[in-house]
Amino acid sequence: MRVMTHLRDVKMIKDRTQSEIEPMKQVIGLLKKHNVKMDEDFLVKLENSKTSLVDVSEKALGPVKEAILPLQNKEATNIKDRLRKFEIKVAEFRQDFTTNCPYNVSSSDPNVIEESYRIIGDYYIKTLVMEQEAKDLNNLETLFDMQKSTYKYLKDCSQELVSLKQMWDLIALIDYQFESWKSTLWEKIDTDNLTRLVGEMRTG
Repeated sequence: MRVMTHLRDVKMIKDRTQSEIEPMKQVIGLLKKHNVKMDEDFLVKLENSKTSLVDVSEKALGPVKEAILPLQNKEATNIKDRLRKFEIKVAEFRQDFTTNCPYNVSSSDPNVIEESYRIIGDYYIKTLVMEQEAKDLNNLETLFDMQKSTYKYLKDCSQELVSLKQMWDLIALIDYQFESWKSTLWEKIDTDNLTRLVGEMRTG
């Protein structure tokens, strides 16, 4: 695994560096065109660096990669099995998520609101754990040149947690404001007194 990590890094550095060399050569040509003083050997050094980079990458990605290929193929089979099991785990988590998360609002008393927040918090932590496992498996897929899995169900859970939190924030705001309204003194005035007070205001 350490060797494969090294080979992956060599490949990434090689691809990134080679993509940068040509723009650098174009910049050097433009600077020379405008008579900007610079090291005359820089272009030669740049080309030599490119050649050296190719040599190093060929040595690393050639004989070394071939030497570990049997072990790589064997481990790739194990990783594919892990990926299949994780796909099942994600599907089961999604089913559990949609079944138990507080999507429907039957009442909005403080106990219901508190319990809904608790459930949302629990599934937020569970989703983070699942996302970290997905990230670790994605790293293995990159290492073994496999197609990277997207795990749409996990993305759906993450997005819906945000929506659920916003929904219950709004419910809590309305519920607490209504409770505050019910506790005000003017809400407790009876109809006769209210009519009398309005009449007094009009006459005087």
